[in-house]
Formats: sequence, C-alpha cells, structure tokens
Amino acid sequence: MRINMLLTAALCASGLVAAQSALAAPLKALAHADAQATVAAAASQDVVEFGIYLPLRHKDKLEALIARQHDERSPQYHQWLQPEEFLAQYGPRPSDIEAVKNALAARGLTIVSTNGHGVRVRGTAAQVSQAFSAPLEKVTRHSHTRFQARSGLRIPGELAGVDLRVFGLATVPERHVHARVLGKAPEANGPENRYSNVGPYWFTDLKQAYDYPAWSAKTDGTGVTVAVLMADLIFPNDVAAMFNHEKFTAVTGQAVPTVDTVTIDGGGVYDGYGSFEASLDVQQVLGGAPGSKVTLVSIPDLSDQHIMDGYQYIIDTNKYDIVNSSFGGCELAYTAAYNDGVDYTDLLHAQHEMFLQGNAQGITFVASSGDESGLECPSADYVTGGTAPTFVPSVSTPAADPAVTAVGGGNLVTNSAPPSLDSTYVRESAYNDPEVPSDPWGFGVPVSGGAWGAGGGVSVVFDKPLYQYLANTGSRKFRTIPDVGMQVGGCPGSAISCGDDDSAAVVTYGAGIGGGNYGVIGTSVSSPEFVGALALFEQQLGKKNHRMGNANYYLYAMGALQTLAGGTKAPAALQFYHRNNPGYNGVAPDSFPSYNYNYVYGNGSPDVRKLFGLTAYKAAGVPQTTTNP
Repeated sequence: MRINMLLTAALCASGLVAAQSALAAPLKALAHADAQATVAAAASQDVVEFGIYLPLRHKDKLEALIARQHDERSPQYHQWLQPEEFLAQYGPRPSDIEAVKNALAARGLTIVSTNGHGVRVRGTAAQVSQAFSAPLEKVTRHSHTRFQARSGLRIPGELAGVDLRVFGLATVPERHVHARVLGKAPEANGPENRYSNVGPYWFTDLKQAYDYPAWSAKTDGTGVTVAVLMADLIFPNDVAAMFNHEKFTAVTGQAVPTVDTVTIDGGGVYDGYGSFEASLDVQQVLGGAPGSKVTLVSIPDLSDQHIMDGYQYIIDTNKYDIVNSSFGGCELAYTAAYNDGVDYTDLLHAQHEMFLQGNAQGITFVASSGDESGLECPSADYVTGGTAPTFVPSVSTPAADPAVTAVGGGNLVTNSAPPSLDSTYVRESAYNDPEVPSDPWGFGVPVSGGAWGAGGGVSVVFDKPLYQYLANTGSRKFRTIPDVGMQVGGCPGSAISCGDDDSAAVVTYGAGIGGGNYGVIGTSVSSPEFVGALALFEQQLGKKNHRMGNANYYLYAMGALQTLAGGTKAPAALQFYHRNNPGYNGVAPDSFPSYNYNYVYGNGSPDVRKLFGLTAYKAAGVPQTTTNP
C-alpha cells in the first residue's frame, strides 16, 4: 500500500497524473497526425527569443588538429581538449561577443545568457523587427509556436564588422523524428519469437542478429555516458517494462537500467509528439549497452534554436561520450531557393562548428539518416506556390554533417523457427516503399513521388571529408551519407506497395497506462542501436581517454581494410560489414556507387564483434539467455 501511495505522489509531483488522465488508447503521441502550419503576423508585444552565434577562429588549424587526434600515428591521438581549452584556442573573440551584447542592449533587447559562442537574446517582436529591419511572423504547428523573419535580416550597422549567425528567426521548418509506429506488436501465450523472420524484433533479437558480444560486465557499456537529444519526455515505467519482457533481471539478477533526464529551455512534456521517439531512442541504446549511463536531454520541440541549445549544453558540460540525434530535416530547406533568395546555410555551418568542438573534445555524434529514402526534400515549388511539387534527390541534416556519423539501413531478415527464440542473421535488403502524396511541412499542398526508406545521397552544403577518400562514395566534391546501416524496416501506413522483406522493431510505450509494445520502423531504430554498439567499443578503450571523437575515421578505415581484402569476398575475420545488400532508394540502385559503399547502408551493416575487435568474447546467443538477456 505504501509503495502505491509513494508512486501516486511521485506521479502527481511530476505532472504524470494529468498526462495519464488524458491518455486513452491510442496514446496522443501515437495518434498524432501531421498538422498544418498556421502563419500570422506577429503582434508587436509578442515576446521573441533567439540566439546569436559567432564563427570559430583558426578553423584550418582546428581541422588539422582533429585529423591528428584521429590518427594513431600522431602524438596527439585521442588527446582530447577540455571546453575551456578549445574556446581559448578556437572560440570567437570575447570582445566580439561583448560588442554584440552592447549593441543589442542599446536597442532595448535583453541579453538572457552568454556562452563561449555567443548570446541568447529576448525582446518584443517590435524591438526585434526594428533591430534587424525585418517584420516577424508567428508560425504554429504541433501546438508549438516559433517566429520567423518575413525577409532577410539586416545586421545593425554598428555590428557590420562582426560575422553573426542568428538562430530562431529563419523561415526553415522545424525538423522531425525519424520513426513511424505500425501498431501494437503481436502477443502470444507462449514464446514470442518470434513473430516472423522479419520481426518485429526486440533488442535481444537485434543483438543476436548483428553478432554483439555475449553479455557481461565487460561488454555492457559500463563507464560510457550517452546523451539522447529529443523533444519531450518518456514515461518512467517503459524501460523497465521492456527489459522485464526480455527477462533481464530474471536472467542476470541485476536491476533493470534507468535513465536520467535533463531539461533544456524548459524541456518537453509527457506524451508529446517527441515522446515516442525519445522512448525508442533510450530503449535502443540501453538494449545494446545496458551498463551505459543514458541521459535524455529534453527540449521543447525540434526547432533549430532548441536543438542548438541542446547541443550547446552537451558540449559545454562535456559529460557525455556519445550523442544520439534521431531527427532530421531537409538540407535543401536552408538554401536560398527555398527562402525567397535568403541563404540560411550559415546556420548549418554554425552547427557544424559546434560538432567540431565536440569532436575535438572526443564526443561522438550519431544521427539517423532520414526516412524519405533518397528523396528527403520537396521540390522548391512546394514553397513558392507550385501546384504539383514532387520529392527530389536530397539528404537530411544533421546526418549530412561530416562531423556526425549518419546511420541508415534496411530490412533485416533472421532465422524464425518457433517455439525457438533464435534470431540468427540471414540477410538484409533495402528496397524502398513508394508512398502516397503527403504534405511534409504543413503547407496545405500534397507532394508526390515520395518513398519510405533510409535516407542517403549527396550533400549540397558540406565538402567531402578526409575519411571518405577511403571509399568510392560517388562524389569527388561533397559529403555523402549514410556511413553505416542497421535495422530500419518498412511498410508504413502511407505506403502504396510494400516489399516481402519489410521488417520492424519493438518499443514499449505507455506501459500500464493504456499503451504497450508497438512495432516501429525508421532510421530512429538504427541510429540509437548503433550508439549502443559504439558504447561497447568505447568500454574496451579503457577508463581514461576512452572517447573516440568522430567515429567515421575508424568506420571508413575498417571499411577500406575489408575492401582491400576482397570486399564481400574478404576472409571471414575481415568481414566487418554485411555488404552488397540488394535495394533501391528512389535515386540510385543498391550497387551505386560500388559494392563496398552505397546510399542506403554506407559501408554496410556491422558485424559488431568483428568491426569493434570483440571476437575474444563469445557471441550473444538466443534471446532471454545468459549470453543475451
């Protein structure tokens, strides 16, 4: 009785009782449909907050340093900087930040906070419009409101000599999660694997299929810290319910993992539009690395300002070794063609500089590559008033950033012989599913020609990074994605047709309060799954300097080694990746640009023990056993 009273008190204190009373099957986050955006002129007294970031200094020297930090032959290999060291060498000049503060304060704006990269500013819409010579609009979607400038911002004359990047006033739509819910996962009285040879897969199924090491205190991610950046909050019982389903405590005798939460800019809400995604992310990370310490960094929504604030917190505190971002948005949306001639790609470069700082501090950033196959973006006429827009070849950001590891993938096929729970790897495929027309940004215009599948292709913003010269990526000039792939799945409700191999994973959401176990698809499955595998690798690197920074240096080096050894015909010990998975992403066939790298799986899907040098450990066996609890 006392336990129930304490639980009720905790729920009341956290606001969960109100959330629970509003929950009915299906839960709000699951029932949420894409909303149309409403745009209106901002009222003069509307309160507006935005961020100003200044560029780094000595970027050429910084990039050379990062290359040395990832070169095993260099004395600076894995010699990571602390935030204060980084800012002293490469951060903006403090005098420039002071000049920005003084100039904006003189115009009646309030400086909310200052950091090593710039300032956070608040003012009325009238004050902001006057300071930057641009009227503001209020945009509302998904019950969230943001402001945008109707025209390009004009930097105040007194700051003409300072290079400013203004976050929070661009016309770029907010980013979106990379997951779709298929419905309740099947249940059975007997052994549940499982349902078929394409899932839906529990985390234990995925560990056996991708050859994770057998569970032990040395192969559970202990000592590694992970940040999951996402909008909204997770229900506190869901992680335990997921692990209990797979009999973790019954098999190991250990308590189920827990999750910490940090709120940025006020954080999100329970059962918000990002809550299911947040639940998926933390469960996939912990499923692969139950000993790791995972923190949900909760932001109110996926607008650029809140995302940047989340990354700023992660980099400034320097507490997290790996960061997962299972969200993204159209890279082309930042270009002038989508914004009445105003180029907002400087915002992507500002975010890139944040990632560079994180890399120099040893932080690894991982992001889902997108779920619109090779057709992430609508054509520009969707924005400019066209009546028949289509989806065009394009990529997702932040996955396209060269300081980030982009994770794509396809459909996993495993052994299935009930009542056995065996989930041995059989093969993978990556054919996309054509979709009905949709309205991706809520403009009220349907866009045709879209498809479901892992995002991939060629960036138009970022140059080809050094590590990609180790693979035939199909571009001599630009960054391409993804870098690796894992289970993604297919056949969303919007699909016109589906393939035989379309698979899914399982996530627990709203356990005990109207929810349960759900089938889910998307690169939001593969990205945090790969983070769990990275955590096992970092655990092996030791307690000191176990961080690996930009993981792509390692991933492409291993890919090049396999290619030199014969690629798909390399000796078994050098088969680090499953490659040449058949498929099509709507733009390029599976074999383009080569059998060793493509725009669905990148280098391929990992054999985790081989890729990360864990073959001294036994393989994770059948789920719900001592090797795979």
